[in-house]
Amino acid sequence: MHEGRRSPTRKPRILFIAEAATLAHVVRSVALATTLDAGRYEVGFATARDFRAHAEAAGLAVRELYSIGTRAYLDAVSAGRPVYPYATLERYVEDDLRVIAEFEPDLIVGDFRLSLAVSARLAKTPYLAISNAYWSPLADAPYEVPVHAATRMFGPRIVGAAFDALRPLIIAQHAWPMRRLRRRHGMPSLGLDLRAVFTEGDTTLFADVPAMVPTAAAASAARYRYIGPVVWSPPAPLPEGLDGADGRPLVYVSLGSSGDPAALGLVVDAVVACGARAVVAAPSGWTHRHGDAVVARSVLPGSELAARAKVVVCNGGSPGSHQALEQGTPVLGIPANLDQLLNMRYLVRSGAGLSVRADELSPAALQASLRRLLSEPAFGDRARAVQREFAHYPARELFPAVVDTMLGPASGART
Repeated sequence: MHEGRRSPTRKPRILFIAEAATLAHVVRSVALATTLDAGRYEVGFATARDFRAHAEAAGLAVRELYSIGTRAYLDAVSAGRPVYPYATLERYVEDDLRVIAEFEPDLIVGDFRLSLAVSARLAKTPYLAISNAYWSPLADAPYEVPVHAATRMFGPRIVGAAFDALRPLIIAQHAWPMRRLRRRHGMPSLGLDLRAVFTEGDTTLFADVPAMVPTAAAASAARYRYIGPVVWSPPAPLPEGLDGADGRPLVYVSLGSSGDPAALGLVVDAVVACGARAVVAAPSGWTHRHGDAVVARSVLPGSELAARAKVVVCNGGSPGSHQALEQGTPVLGIPANLDQLLNMRYLVRSGAGLSVRADELSPAALQASLRRLLSEPAFGDRARAVQREFAHYPARELFPAVVDTMLGPASGART
């Protein structure tokens, strides 16, 4: 139900649709949904079964939505195939429209649900897209060849030269399904720039700060808005014995839902070799050989640990790195996919961390980076400078204000 049909007797309805590609897109939507006043808004949430439990744990009523799922997403990214071919996008549109018809929202908020660029418009409902600024066509974001079987075999430098030459064709291949989908539904093309596909919305919110990831001055304040990092941390107790009485610095290691489990052992070995203790978000049953130098749990309170740690090691994506920088803690990123590589390019440029590509991972590379981060004060200084920038963009305050703007003066009952 778009604004023109809204009943004056009910609260405005806001439907969050989170693509279950990775945990990040779902919990980012959960974090934003829980900022809205239940006395003013009726909030709905739709996602696939992979991560729906996180939304339910936050007290949100969840509608199940079709998604290809995390495993298929990661396999396609790893192989360099288009993640969402035309037939998949058409099925997404069909399922989007089913959920939209059931809930009759006045506003749709989507996180990486690319099909909403069509389905929200077919439903004539305002669409608020959540993305990262480095995906904007107005960002100066240099593409870097993602980690692939070829880069592991021949090295990113050699493969990167071929990638640079073929990049327009590769990007066009990934953007073409959306061009076809929009043409099928009588909508203008977004071109063959994947960045335009990833950031399409009536208004697009960047979960970043402009000081770290700037966009061109031509970016419209009405079309694009920075709301700052949207950080989520699971409700879990801190492990005991992390008071630092033995003098060893603490390193928090969390490679995330899209991280390479095979890299975990290498990272932890490097942490211990550098004379630090590791607290590790690890799969259940994961084992190590380092005694009390390593504490491993399947669920950990990431923000609290980032605040206690001297360094945070993550997969290079914005969720893990933002969690660290929000606490003023430097980052070692181990990026593999294009999103992670783009994020780390800006983070390294800020001086708040270092990056080791997943296809260049080695004990020597890890130890060299960790020793620098643990010993050079400049990294901590820059991380705290970024922390101060983050404080100027409190997402939990800015997001509800954007919702009010999108819904206009008839934005529901006031308490």
